[in-house]
Amino acid sequence: MQQLFLKMLWARPSKPEAPLAYLYRATRNACMNFRRDRLRETDLPEGDTWLVHPNGNRERILSLQKALRTLPEEQRETVFLRIWSGMTLLEIAEATGTSLNTVASRYRYALEKLRHCLGPDLVK
Repeated sequence: MQQLFLKMLWARPSKPEAPLAYLYRATRNACMNFRRDRLRETDLPEGDTWLVHPNGNRERILSLQKALRTLPEEQRETVFLRIWSGMTLLEIAEATGTSLNTVASRYRYALEKLRHCLGPDLVK
């Protein structure tokens, strides 16, 4: 609700003919959008592997998955886009609408955290 009111404040819509109906419809649409977005998300079970390791070492896969879950969302997204999608840092910056320096920092911090969790030999 708070996000809806902030959006309405910033947009400064013209005064609707029926303010109560407008508010109801805007609230309903915002709730339906929120629900629809949440339906797209899926929880990944702790013991299931969703990554593939070249030598199939299940313990390493689970360790990496656990370490990736500890990263902040922005850092995790940057790592996935860089490593698994093969995008350059510049491409990631353009795709996410953030500066190149921010993307580079997120990637560097993510790798540091992964090295701390997994050990320096596992993250290069």
